[in-house]
Amino acid sequence: MRTTRPKVGSPDLQRFGGTCYSVHRAQVAAVVTTSVFTKPAASYGAQHGIRLVDSEALAGWATRTGPAPWM
Repeated sequence: MRTTRPKVGSPDLQRFGGTCYSVHRAQVAAVVTTSVFTKPAASYGAQHGIRLVDSEALAGWATRTGPAPWM
């Protein structure tokens, strides 16, 4: 998927990941974007249990052609 929107990078997820569990005591962590994630961001999310929902997954869920992001 090609997009002109800025991609969500690893530094963005690191800031989020640094507080979601320890500060906010989240049981489930997710980042939703209408853009896409960089490969390093996707890797960070996978390593730290952060569910990533990009524009393609969001569109699939909205049009019921794909699974709900939490599945």
